[in-house]
Amino acid sequence: MKTLKQFNKCNIQITFKYYECNEKLLTVKVNDMFLNPIDNIAIWKDEIELPCTINIVTSGKNPKYDTKIDKEGNIFEDLAVQIESIYIDSFPLNDIYLHQKIKIITDDGHIHTTSYFGFNGVIKLEFLERNIFAQVLKANSQ
Repeated sequence: MKTLKQFNKCNIQITFKYYECNEKLLTVKVNDMFLNPIDNIAIWKDEIELPCTINIVTSGKNPKYDTKIDKEGNIFEDLAVQIESIYIDSFPLNDIYLHQKIKIITDDGHIHTTSYFGFNGVIKLEFLERNIFAQVLKANSQ
């Protein structure tokens, strides 16, 4: 059982789903560790101490060749990765967090709020609360 002082230490798990284009995958690095997907899924796990920032870097996409668009302008193949889920200890971060609070700053300086990364860029997941419960509540609230 955790003591009161230990509620700032927790395990984190992030599941990434990869999308192929031109028979290759986007390169993803989490806190300086390259991910190696199996069947287009990679799971990154670590122990963290709150507050903390997790840095994710995506690279390897050539925007001219790694997005395929049909005649109507619909994307039918895209080199990308998506965060499917994030768990802090056993608590899932919900769709509010996944779809409204994650931002990527692309290499060309644009900012997109999304959990789908079809760009080269940097994502900073900032967990600024000092205990697990406050962090999960804040992440899952609007």
